[in-house]
Amino acid sequence: MLDSFFEDTIAEIGPPQRCIPMTPEQENRLSKQLPASFMAFLLQYGFGDYFDRKVQYCDPAEFSPILALVFAGDPDFSHRDCFVVGYSAFGRLICWSQRHDQFEIDLVDLRMTSRKLAPTQFILPPGTIKRERSTDPNVLARSLLVSDQRDYEEFDAQDQPMFARCRAMHGDLERNECYGYFPAIATVGLDSPVRRVENIRRVAALEHFAILAQLGTFHLMRLERGQYTAVRPIG
Repeated sequence: MLDSFFEDTIAEIGPPQRCIPMTPEQENRLSKQLPASFMAFLLQYGFGDYFDRKVQYCDPAEFSPILALVFAGDPDFSHRDCFVVGYSAFGRLICWSQRHDQFEIDLVDLRMTSRKLAPTQFILPPGTIKRERSTDPNVLARSLLVSDQRDYEEFDAQDQPMFARCRAMHGDLERNECYGYFPAIATVGLDSPVRRVENIRRVAALEHFAILAQLGTFHLMRLERGQYTAVRPIG
């Protein structure tokens, strides 16, 4: 039975598209790794996609090697208990950890964000009561379901959205594909003018992500007043 949040969100944005049902082996394995609320979603819909493949859901086993490359010998993160459940069209990995709950890895910008380990800093108005974050994994897993396609947009050097223009210029993504920068942003600087639709190619996601994961040191980042600040390097 679906969690009420999942039901409400799917009623608003629709079910995932082009779904591949889970196999019995996947169900047995993932039921030991993922919260019951998200498992119920996968059992009902399988591995599908949203917003014209702006986000694709996947079997975490496929992307475990990518996490091993990103984490290396990090003391807090391990590919053995962290799982990629989905990814964006440009290389943001949507992850779940039994220790750290939901977090994301941006392979393009070598950035990791975690609401638990590096929460966003808010300045609350006087008299405001701070709400405690839930510790229930079934509630925390709600953030694994994409609810707003704007959350997974990519922006060019002029801060203009790219996804629709990439589709028009390079064609729609097939399953297991992504849009990749050539040259990779990590090799030319994060503020490079290379961030242009003309420098995008459609490529196999797994192979491209493996390359991006080896191009530099990732950093755990905190969002403060709309700006990312580094907390510490990963690995």
